[in-house]
Amino acid sequence: MHLVKVRITALFLSCVATTALSGCSKGTTNGAPPTNSKEQSATASPSASTKPPASRAPGGDAIDTSKLDADVAQAETSLKEKPNDGDAKTSLAHAYLARAGALTKARQYRSALGDYRRTLKYDPENKEAVDMSGTIISILKSMGREIPAEGQEPAPLPLDTTTAPEPGKQKSY
Repeated sequence: MHLVKVRITALFLSCVATTALSGCSKGTTNGAPPTNSKEQSATASPSASTKPPASRAPGGDAIDTSKLDADVAQAETSLKEKPNDGDAKTSLAHAYLARAGALTKARQYRSALGDYRRTLKYDPENKEAVDMSGTIISILKSMGREIPAEGQEPAPLPLDTTTAPEPGKQKSY
């Protein structure tokens, strides 16, 4: 468990550094400052090189969370049926934690923060949720980024399955 946290934190920090560095290089060509006014005007307008790759959205990578969403929904239903059942609360906390981990791995940190917070609502002593929510908040603060209020975290990025090829088939161009 500790190794997973270390790897996720390292991945997060790597992505943050990459994002910060790429944001600092806007307005340059190939990382070098413009050398004449023609280059300056060319770099002032958006170009394909300043857009994120098509496979990666600005808020992380879109992933299929349908199985994780179903697990959360099932655990929520169980808790509604037995609101005082400790096992039902633990089950819901684990479902949120699993989805938070998947969202963190996909670099959807603000969405993951919501699930870490929901985990803590049902399991306040969950060390992984405490640590990861603290890490995300700390890094967002250090970057001067807005921290979503509890309950105001964005939904996970939807996975666009209309452009994905069927398993085992290549996309034709």
